[in-house]
Amino acid sequence: MKRIPQICLLLVLQFCPAIAFSQIGSAETQVNVLIGQVLSIQVSQPSVNIDMGLSTHFINGNSSAQQTNHIQITSNNGYEVSVRSASQFFSLNGNTSTLPVNTIMVQTTLGDDLTGTNSSPSSSLSVNGSVPLSTSDATVITSGEGESARGFHVTYSIPASQTGSYLNKEPGTYTTSIIYTVVPQ
Repeated sequence: MKRIPQICLLLVLQFCPAIAFSQIGSAETQVNVLIGQVLSIQVSQPSVNIDMGLSTHFINGNSSAQQTNHIQITSNNGYEVSVRSASQFFSLNGNTSTLPVNTIMVQTTLGDDLTGTNSSPSSSLSVNGSVPLSTSDATVITSGEGESARGFHVTYSIPASQTGSYLNKEPGTYTTSIIYTVVPQ
């Protein structure tokens, strides 16, 4: 019989709500995202050759062949890419020659998405095909939107119409520096 009061007490405690007092509080924080201007350009092949060593090259012209993803752009907003030569004439053995750089055409085409996600390029992307090399900036790429990492293929060529400039030149390696510049749009 002593057990019945204990069982009744347990049942009462089990079915009666217990009143618990606890402290309720909150805290907050502010998260700031600092977006800066991200604008990056790289050239993947630091040296490119155009061979003018065969008679057919002086008849038909020649090219460097396509330089895959030669220009690589990262920009978080719209951008524009231009190309120019550092000098008006090629150098031979460190000396300025009479061979003008404007005999070279720079042909740019859409390359690959370099993020690995195969994303499509922006609908505002415009690639300006082929431009003659010059000491003045020539726009080759324009995009109204940013991209994480996009490549562009480039082919450097000497068209048949320019091969006469290469006649009667001292054999050797003629060089010029080509500068690509990316600016926000």
